[in-house]
Amino acid sequence: MFGKRTRGAARTALAAATIAGLLLTAGCSGRDASGSDGADPGAAQGREVHRFAIVTPEKESDYGWNQRGIRAAREAAEELGIELDDHSNAGYDNTEAILTQVAESDNDLVIAHASGFTTIGKRVGEQTGVPTLVVDFESNVPGKVATVIPAPEEGAYLAGVAAAEKSETGTVGVVASAENLNWFLMAGGFVQGARSADPDVEIVIAYIGPDGYGDSAGGASVTQQVIAAGADVIMGMGDGATMGYLQAIENARTEHPISYVATIGDVSEIVDDPATVLTSVLWNYTDTYLEAIADVESGAFGTKTYPLTVENGGISLQETENMRGGVAEAVDAAKAAIIDGSVTVERATEKEQVQALIDAPA
Repeated sequence: MFGKRTRGAARTALAAATIAGLLLTAGCSGRDASGSDGADPGAAQGREVHRFAIVTPEKESDYGWNQRGIRAAREAAEELGIELDDHSNAGYDNTEAILTQVAESDNDLVIAHASGFTTIGKRVGEQTGVPTLVVDFESNVPGKVATVIPAPEEGAYLAGVAAAEKSETGTVGVVASAENLNWFLMAGGFVQGARSADPDVEIVIAYIGPDGYGDSAGGASVTQQVIAAGADVIMGMGDGATMGYLQAIENARTEHPISYVATIGDVSEIVDDPATVLTSVLWNYTDTYLEAIADVESGAFGTKTYPLTVENGGISLQETENMRGGVAEAVDAAKAAIIDGSVTVERATEKEQVQALIDAPA
């Protein structure tokens, strides 16, 4: 994913980009009526990052959210030649104590990699003064807290296009492990993409429950329901529940073809038949982590939000052998339309909004 660079070269490039951005901002801001030059009197001083930590609720083996965060942190640490303090599988029971302990353990940056860590992560960053990177809900505090906000609906839109183009039954499905913001965004994006490719496509959706992230048995059960409704391409959002999705799909494939669209991570290594996986909506955090580290060192950390989008490569569709011909062409056209602004994907932030998109007349 990244060419090998020395720590100095990598940091020089990142710092140059950061400083250029700061100079541009300064040049455009001018002076206010009081004669101030617009400088923030509370602006943070930079600190060199020798070691940083990532805290995740589950293990890398979820092949989803946790996998992508941990792997990206590992890649960033290797890229810069610095130490990574890995605190994966921390759960949700003692989040504040864990994040505080990690922040106070000689780390120069803490990545609190879970939506459920955001509020507590902000508090820990403010209290300890150790720069803390949180996700989903903008919580920026100069020098202390910065936010990563993905646009997963864009990637899911592309996945919906691929699913509708691939489907032979005219029915596609969505299975979700929980009722949370990112899953709603992705489900809504998938619906819009599928309908853009085929206005008459049928879409069925099933949820395990409010928070069944790691429920493999529940994942198998809801996937079987969606298959029974006729879906032959299914997008799954799950963390540990992904194992159940894949089990149900691979079992059903003995009778008729069914394709799986993974989300966030790469599941290709855990399927028996590569044809099972149409693609995955990949979330790519490495560049974000590199930029956040550069901002900690320049003093810009906490002054901006880091987006993950289709345009900046933070959100992408995985290239597989199954993404060929008309499917690939349709996805490429949809990607170009998102980037040039001719397509804007609606953000469905609630379960009812997702269902309204599904129920909308063709």
